[in-house]
Amino acid sequence: MDFLYIFLRYFFETEYLHFGYWEKGLDLKFSNLKKAQQRYVEELFKLIPKDVTTMLDVGCGSGEMVKELTEKGYKLDAVCPPSILSSYAKEKISGESDLFECKFEDLEIDREYDLVYFSESFQFVDMKQVFEQCRRYSKKYVLIADVFKKDMPERGPIGGGKDYDEFLQYLDDLNFVQSKNMDVTKYIAPGFDLEADAIENFVKPMLKVFDRIIAIKNSILIKSLLFTNRKKLDGIKHKYLENTARNSSSFIEYKTYRFILLKIGD
Repeated sequence: MDFLYIFLRYFFETEYLHFGYWEKGLDLKFSNLKKAQQRYVEELFKLIPKDVTTMLDVGCGSGEMVKELTEKGYKLDAVCPPSILSSYAKEKISGESDLFECKFEDLEIDREYDLVYFSESFQFVDMKQVFEQCRRYSKKYVLIADVFKKDMPERGPIGGGKDYDEFLQYLDDLNFVQSKNMDVTKYIAPGFDLEADAIENFVKPMLKVFDRIIAIKNSILIKSLLFTNRKKLDGIKHKYLENTARNSSSFIEYKTYRFILLKIGD
């Protein structure tokens, strides 16, 4: 995530990491990624109820969403485990918001918010613990924007996301009421075709150049680094470079991407 943020910020001048919201008429190319990402943010912000003034961002990424919402007049804090990315967020929101550098499940503060929200961070948390924390820190609402797994007989070629049926069961068991539940899968899915195009036409050619440089230089240092990290590199290779089914069609078949606004029940 840290490397991806630095890459996207430098080459595409965007502060966000998500795939974007690709509406009809917006050409699927990297020069439009920033527009698609901003559109995603705009659509998500539409779900914020009018009686909300304070919010907690769970897994704030670079802090850009906190910054934008603060500029709109909301009062925000954020929680995110320490990382290079969180250091950028801390610098960006310093003076306006507090950043608690820990997992949301471990958060211990004496504050409450009108709304707690997750933007592509819900898939990384423990659902039961997080719902308990949401009830503890949110007075009114929980907003979730993330991918979920459909109930399918096989896992599918794209990882990530909580089980959607299990998620809905947790809502019923813990008395969280669905105020809005928007299926935006078709708007998120094109981002996977953009990723596939980048891998095929940029990443793979660059790796061939890198292999040639290694062969010519015969660097012992580089070879030793590659050998030391071979398991991690093999995992990346299998997940991205060899996975030809990682595309929009597979995403639509196996996943559902949701914007969900929940009310805190009694």
